[in-house]
Amino acid sequence: MRLHDRRGTGRSKRSQAAIVMAGMLLLTLTVPAPARAGGEAAGTTAAGFLSVGTGASVLGRGGATLGLGGDLAIVPWNAAALGWLDGTQIALAHATLADQTQQEWAAVGGRAGRSALRWSLDGLYQSEGSFEGRDAGNNATSSFDVSSMALGLHLAHPLGPFATVGVGGKYVGENLGSVSGTGYAMDAGLQLRAGILGAGVAVTNLGGGMSYGGASYDLPMNVGLGAALDLPLTGLRLALDANFPRAYYQDVRVGAEWRWHDLVALRAGYRRELEAPTELSEGGPSFGIGAGAHGMWVDYGYLIPGTGEGQHRLALTLRPGRFARLAGDPSGLKGMPRSFDDLTPEGTLVTPRKDTAPPK
Repeated sequence: MRLHDRRGTGRSKRSQAAIVMAGMLLLTLTVPAPARAGGEAAGTTAAGFLSVGTGASVLGRGGATLGLGGDLAIVPWNAAALGWLDGTQIALAHATLADQTQQEWAAVGGRAGRSALRWSLDGLYQSEGSFEGRDAGNNATSSFDVSSMALGLHLAHPLGPFATVGVGGKYVGENLGSVSGTGYAMDAGLQLRAGILGAGVAVTNLGGGMSYGGASYDLPMNVGLGAALDLPLTGLRLALDANFPRAYYQDVRVGAEWRWHDLVALRAGYRRELEAPTELSEGGPSFGIGAGAHGMWVDYGYLIPGTGEGQHRLALTLRPGRFARLAGDPSGLKGMPRSFDDLTPEGTLVTPRKDTAPPK
């Protein structure tokens, strides 16, 4: 009977793996090939701030992350990464970009009750400052502000112990002085794990466009494929991604991360844009460092774009579930038996009943 159960489990896992692989292939084939437009369509989409990317840990690896999971900062890149979340997380990120542009991002996510479903809410705000207006005669007029924002909801569900699938929706808004635009988009992703190997496919900013006073413009949709190698015993993680945006140049990203006892992390990465002119290239190296303990983690990333100034990224991640361990019993001594007589044959700790009389 036991042999039959094991065989049945094996067949079930193989069937689920086949479904996942078929789903990845279907997702890739059914999405229009945005790379055909490539650089020829650069600058023809709205809400370009959605393509900048957020998260100091992710960008410290050069943006190579589609095959990795377990971190709330990865969810905007691949919604399926949410399915590996092992507890509630709160994330905050700040970035100083080119031309004094400021970017702020916040997210919260976790498990829906005792179910396997995971959820997350996030908000992205980017301010590009004030600009001086000019009329048709090039005379100065009043200044105006330029800002953008996006609010998103993502859901993910594990497909057994080796795969997750995720979807999300977002509201997008832009303010260009006296002109404003709104739109909606969807994200979808799939991730697969097999031991130390990981793979992912993600589609972001899919669907409708941005509407500005009756005129509509496409959103910067992107299709990405990624592979990852995770070696927990050494603390080393490697990632390789390829991105195919609708209206920009294709790129390849490679990144590495090394963690020491989950207390310190060192990162490096590189983004290479294919066939992009030097004056438009955003590719280049990136570096990062992270540190933390007891549910609090701080990340810093530094990017060197091809033609721009260096960009600083800073992020804070909180895991409230680990705060209780610090406050109540940081060394775990309360879970240790006072003597071997306090253990059951299964090795669990016996808790005496309050109504049990002490021995005479």
